[in-house]
Amino acid sequence: MVAAIASQQFGEAVNRKRVQRVMRSHKLLQPTRGSGRRRRPGFFRVTRPDELWHLDMTKVWTAQHGWVYLHAMVDCCTREIPGWSLDLRCRDDEAIDVVEAAVLARGVLPGELTLGSDNGSQFTSKDFRRHLSSRGISHRRGGYRDPESQAFIESWFGQFKKRCAWRAEWETLEQARAEIAAYIDSYHHRPHSGLGYRTPTQVAQTWRDNLDLQTEAT
Repeated sequence: MVAAIASQQFGEAVNRKRVQRVMRSHKLLQPTRGSGRRRRPGFFRVTRPDELWHLDMTKVWTAQHGWVYLHAMVDCCTREIPGWSLDLRCRDDEAIDVVEAAVLARGVLPGELTLGSDNGSQFTSKDFRRHLSSRGISHRRGGYRDPESQAFIESWFGQFKKRCAWRAEWETLEQARAEIAAYIDSYHHRPHSGLGYRTPTQVAQTWRDNLDLQTEAT
């Protein structure tokens, strides 16, 4: 990641192993988990954008309101954040609103999208499931006490907390929303290891370009 960011900033290739040696000498490397992990039950192979989104909620602190609740979704193909909201509550109404806004913004048609979530009360409510059904969205719920079934959004929340939430001292809900929006914008332009160190914006643009070429060919 650091080598990819440095290459972008300097406009020339930066050797990954050299960066690793420098970071090791300064004790900046993080422990990594082995890659020989088994494929989990219910494996979903993503083949295009807006095919599978992971949705989850976490809470962040503000001085004015105490804990407030962040709903966010990640596109498992491009790693974009198609929708998010920060609210005082975390009921099914807030979960429905964030999904609805993202579906409208992305122009998702019935039958195109599968939405993955955990078993939080807002995601298992009748109103939430009824709304997904009315939109033609399939709902995949992960196993109980199994965060890896929501690996993409869990990973995103983990990085968000380390890079943004835990470093901030937000006074108001509006301040938190503004800084989270800025973080998400910068995230979309930051290289991602799971995308071959391309950015989510670059990957999404590649898909759009390919779709335009297919349309012209027909």
